[in-house]
Amino acid sequence: MQQFNVLHVSTDPFSCRLLRQELLCEDDLMLKIIKPRTRRERKFEEQQAVLDVIDRTQAVIEFATDGTILKANKNFLETLGYELSEIEGHHHSMFVKAEDAQSADYATFWSGLASGEYYSDRFERVSKSGEPVWIQATYAPVFDSEGKVRKVIKIATDVSDASARQEAMDGILTGLEAISQGDLRHRVEVSDIKELSTLGATFNAAIEKLEQVVLSVKQVASTVSAAADGIEGSSGELSSRTESQAATLEETAAAVEELSSAVNSSANLAQDVKGIADTAQRTAKDSNKVMDRAVDAMEAIKQSSEEIGSIVSLIDDISFQTNLLALNAAVEAARAGEAGRGFSVVAAEVRTLAQRSGSAAGEIKKLIERSSSQVHSGVDVVAQVGQELQTIIGGASDISERIGHIASGAKEQAAALQEINVGIGQLDQVTQRNAAMVEETSAVSLDLSHNARLLQQRVATFKVGGDAGQGTVRAVQATPETPLQTHRPAA
Repeated sequence: MQQFNVLHVSTDPFSCRLLRQELLCEDDLMLKIIKPRTRRERKFEEQQAVLDVIDRTQAVIEFATDGTILKANKNFLETLGYELSEIEGHHHSMFVKAEDAQSADYATFWSGLASGEYYSDRFERVSKSGEPVWIQATYAPVFDSEGKVRKVIKIATDVSDASARQEAMDGILTGLEAISQGDLRHRVEVSDIKELSTLGATFNAAIEKLEQVVLSVKQVASTVSAAADGIEGSSGELSSRTESQAATLEETAAAVEELSSAVNSSANLAQDVKGIADTAQRTAKDSNKVMDRAVDAMEAIKQSSEEIGSIVSLIDDISFQTNLLALNAAVEAARAGEAGRGFSVVAAEVRTLAQRSGSAAGEIKKLIERSSSQVHSGVDVVAQVGQELQTIIGGASDISERIGHIASGAKEQAAALQEINVGIGQLDQVTQRNAAMVEETSAVSLDLSHNARLLQQRVATFKVGGDAGQGTVRAVQATPETPLQTHRPAA
């Protein structure tokens, strides 16, 4: 009897598959005995073991050279959700998108397999439910002993999860590229994979916040730019007004200086006029005294005229009496005849003299009366002149007092104008400093306006949801060689 090597003892009749075996059963004990194997049998067994490993771990499907499905293993059917009866005899195109199945590349794909080419890549396929399934697959032709392609075998692995990961990472990469281009409107699709879902949601939240910040910066930049333009215009206008004010103050200071000089001159002239008025008042008082003496002299003349008039009256009376006596003498001489003729001549001469004395006394009396009347008139005139001199003296005194007040007021005005002049000088200095500060402020406002526009240009490169339209936002970008301008006032 030939001896065999016993490899395994088992109660399971299906625990091993052998090409050639004999079974010896004794008391319900199955002995599995393997005959000695040839080298060819061992090689074939190893190949079969490899195929078993592939069948257990990979999705395997066999096609005819035209793409008709021959059979598929369990892994493939589970991956795409079909039963074997649902796909057997159908074309491979049932797993491909309709637009891809109609393409020239798809036809070239199967013609290449039929001619002996193989393809290894990642492919997108469609499951029974219509969901996309990504597989890493190799399509390889199977040759017969004559070197002709007998069928096509595809060995695949479901890499949908890896594809989803890659797709999620590609989406995030696309989002980062969009950010690098300034587009903050891009959002990534959140993956179903937990860790990538968190990453995508965090990415979207960060972009959302960044978009809000940039939108706020745009609004602030626009507001600052408008305010800077307003400040620039106001600063220019204020600078112009300040310069005009400085020039006006300078002219005012010069005018006040001239006015102060004129008031000082007026004060000095008023003082001189006051001296002249005082002198005129003293002269008027002296003239009043002279007039008083003149009035006294006129009174004395009047009295003398009256006394002369009395004497002339007396002379006139004497002449009248003499004339009467001469007349009586002539009468008596006529009575005496020849003896009294000589006396009569004398008496006639005396009478003539008396008449002449009477006429002269009458003339003198008239003259004295006329002189007395004129003296009376002169006394009245001198009295009026005295009164007028009193009025003049009072007016001169009043004028002198008022001129004194004017001189004092002029001095006070001169002092006040001097203080005003000093104040205007200080105000002019302050205005000059203000003008310098306004000029510096104007320069700062220009820098602010420039920087605000530059900020607007820089943030304009970002595209956010608040922008009008969805097109590319074009803006004049500031180059690194265009720094922000900062004006620093001179120390």
